[in-house]
Amino acid sequence: MSEPQQPAAQPHPAASPYGAPQGAPQYRTPQGAPQYGAPQGAPQGAPEYGAPQGTPQYGAAAPAYGNPLGRTAFLVAVGSGVIGILFSVITPFLYSSGNYDVADSLGTVIGILVLLGGIAAGVLSIIALRRPAPHLLAAIALGIAGSVVIGRVFTWIASLLYYLF
Repeated sequence: MSEPQQPAAQPHPAASPYGAPQGAPQYRTPQGAPQYGAPQGAPQGAPEYGAPQGTPQYGAAAPAYGNPLGRTAFLVAVGSGVIGILFSVITPFLYSSGNYDVADSLGTVIGILVLLGGIAAGVLSIIALRRPAPHLLAAIALGIAGSVVIGRVFTWIASLLYYLF
């Protein structure tokens, strides 16, 4: 088999004063623009041009103290969710003891407290999400608070429909 034929090499065009071939885009450095390396007249040990200095603007680490409002919203949301779940577990025992009035009254009071806790956690988490701080706990709190509020509202609607029909 024969080697594939390659076209003959073209002669190089005359070089420009800047070292780039003619016809190629030529880029000039503006007068007074910084050059790579240490600036002229810089003291020994000065950082090179382009070396990172100070705190970076993008991708910077969040403050070490976190977001206290987001943490508070998270604790309120988890607390109201846990209270609602615990009451759901305790409710059958209250009804089995025969204290229907106590179970209904306690259910109403705890339901109102859980709903208010969910609303408070939702408001706190929305405020915390608007701040320039870590958003993880605030976002989790918003999800928990939303599920608590929606769950409590649908529970009351189901109870209302049960009593009406």
